[in-house]
Amino acid sequence: MILTPFVLLQLHAVIALCTGLLIAGFSRGGRKHKRHYSALAYLLALAFFSIPIRIWVGDYLYIDRSELVVNIGFLIVMILSRGNITGKRS
Repeated sequence: MILTPFVLLQLHAVIALCTGLLIAGFSRGGRKHKRHYSALAYLLALAFFSIPIRIWVGDYLYIDRSELVVNIGFLIVMILSRGNITGKRS
């Protein structure tokens, strides 16, 4: 598979969307609410949701491969922690 700039942008959009969904969809269950973690999760989800929107409207034209690698790593961490930004498995 050839990773053209278009393919890299679309891959980045999907990865950012999945990461944002994992963060936004985290359920704390019966645990105590912590405002600073909630604020951080809200800002991270907003940042990750803005990436695919900017790509698909044509505002985000170029991607660095290292940025894609960092976001893939962040997605893996979010999958392993089930969306918990504190890093603790629920």
